[in-house]
Amino acid sequence: MVTSRWALVICDEVQDTNEEQWEFLQLIGQGRLLLLGDANQMIYTFIPGVSPERLRLIRESADRVIELEPRSHRDPSGAIPALAEAVRLRQFGHEAVQEALRTGRLTIHQNVDHAQHQELLLQEIEAARKAGSRDVGIFAHSNRAVAELADQLEQAEMDHVLVGIPEAHAEALAAMGVQCSLAIGQGTSADIRQALALFLTATVRSQEPPQMARALIGEVPLPGLVEQRLGELEATLMAAASGTMDDLVTVAMQSWEGLAIGAGYRVWRRAASHFRRLSQPLRSREVSQESVQLLRDIVERSRVEALIDLDYSERGRVKLMNYHQTKGREADTVIHVFRSDDYFGREVEPFEETSRLLNVAISRARQRVIVILPPEPHPLVEPFAAVSRNA
Repeated sequence: MVTSRWALVICDEVQDTNEEQWEFLQLIGQGRLLLLGDANQMIYTFIPGVSPERLRLIRESADRVIELEPRSHRDPSGAIPALAEAVRLRQFGHEAVQEALRTGRLTIHQNVDHAQHQELLLQEIEAARKAGSRDVGIFAHSNRAVAELADQLEQAEMDHVLVGIPEAHAEALAAMGVQCSLAIGQGTSADIRQALALFLTATVRSQEPPQMARALIGEVPLPGLVEQRLGELEATLMAAASGTMDDLVTVAMQSWEGLAIGAGYRVWRRAASHFRRLSQPLRSREVSQESVQLLRDIVERSRVEALIDLDYSERGRVKLMNYHQTKGREADTVIHVFRSDDYFGREVEPFEETSRLLNVAISRARQRVIVILPPEPHPLVEPFAAVSRNA
């Protein structure tokens, strides 16, 4: 049936295909299969089955292999692609890097700590706009770093969108829904705490669950203030059960900031606005098991959409995302924000895998690349500091 409907199946980014995905492609592409890939942009090797060996086997199975010229539609001059390739090869002294610095295509800021990010980002965004940039991409390594940068831009009232982090958005919606259920006796205190712990974990996305998330599910002691505010939240939810759905939804929307846990505010606010829109048809109804269940059904459908990476704000002029979300995206100016606590795994020089990630992220820029380094940069990006000092 598939081959009778589609004579040609095209798969982009085939270098990041694992064994199961390759078997699926062969199944649906029995008519004709066109594969597009670049070994130098293989960035999902942490997924079992994605490897140079897998790509080699795919190439050997092809009837014909065409090597495309290394041209970029983003930057026809080739300056930024050459810069990205030099970084991938760890050739920071390459002429492409030096030329990018001389011409202003590459800017490097050193010794910038967390407290300075807000002011510097605002300056660079304003400068990019004056120079004619239509959009700006801000990339950081972890979802936690992205969320904190988003909070800083929110405080400065800089209009921006948080691209990706679909799990965090989805888990925020779920947590608000669970709170509404508690108000009608269909949820428990433990349900709320688990939902909030999942949201926090999805927001931070570190190697280990955040300590506060572990505290919320009872693995370690919960700070007294947070325990108190959780109790107050549950009492407020129960009281809202005697009002309208709009009253109940408002309590759930405002709950995270009321707990003062200190992370994920921007993500929660974005999800809260979405939660408000979803509840709109029910807002004037009295709180009841029927109305809450209707809301939970609506929210669950949207939660699934969020989990499959539905992006609600792709057209934003300033976009924040983590490095693994940069594939397929682009911006006139791209700002790379590195932090002293960035964790890039256990790789050491020549950082073969993570250098491919840098290659992808740098090549997203059409016009200009800005690198912001912390006082103690990770060895992966420390050579940028030496380049800047020697320029």
